[in-house]
Amino acid sequence: MNLKRHNPRRQLIVVAWCTFITCVLAGCSSGGANDQGELFIKVLDAPANYQEINIVVDRVSIHRTGSTPDVGWTVVSTTSSGKFNLLHLLNGRNLQLVLNKVAVGTYDQIKLNYGACTIMADDLEQSLQQDSSIQSGNTILYGFQVVEGQQVQLTLDFDAYRSVLKNGELYMFKPHIRVQNTLLSGSIAGSVLDSGRTVVPAAIVTYTGIDTVRTASELPYGSFQLSDLPEGIYSVAVVPESPFLEADTINNIKVVRRLQTNLGAIHLQYRK
Repeated sequence: MNLKRHNPRRQLIVVAWCTFITCVLAGCSSGGANDQGELFIKVLDAPANYQEINIVVDRVSIHRTGSTPDVGWTVVSTTSSGKFNLLHLLNGRNLQLVLNKVAVGTYDQIKLNYGACTIMADDLEQSLQQDSSIQSGNTILYGFQVVEGQQVQLTLDFDAYRSVLKNGELYMFKPHIRVQNTLLSGSIAGSVLDSGRTVVPAAIVTYTGIDTVRTASELPYGSFQLSDLPEGIYSVAVVPESPFLEADTINNIKVVRRLQTNLGAIHLQYRK
């Protein structure tokens, strides 16, 4: 009787080939459905001439690239942020809005759903009416990729001055928001003094070209920090509150990701 010798190597090849064919037919991919990264979103603001702008964010969602506008949304935060005053988020201060695990992939939109917002102006707090364009959600177009085991850090930079519109006796909320990848950002810091080294109240404006990027008005101990700036070349204008001091502008300031550019003390001169 003829007996065939068992060949383990040949059997392994056959099994591997069958597994490959099965995987192709089943639509296997290198990333599993449970592969996740982490999404961190914070909020900061620019100054506006109001006492308070109190915002409530009820829900934050992100949209997967390639999906239709009505589907492909993932809710990443459903816990209300509570009422927070945008005007407190200045000069380097920020608020954590989202910290959550999300599926790996590419996303192209962020949506904020707001609750009952208020504004304080002339010592009177009243309702901040949502513009019709955001009543079903404030959609922000911004693309980012979530990679397995890594954290994506995004900054939502509200421009309070441009986000609040007055219509008669009513105040309308139409958010103007810039999104920035925090890990691709740098910052500018410094302090403002007069010629006698006394702290000077001043407004700080940083811009690149004709685009104003960040402003600061509250300067504790005369210091300022303009954070989450995209890499590039900037100018910083210093406008003192006192009419007896000259304004000053520093040009050609280089901002590099993950680094702080410190301008040191900026000394303003008294008008002659």
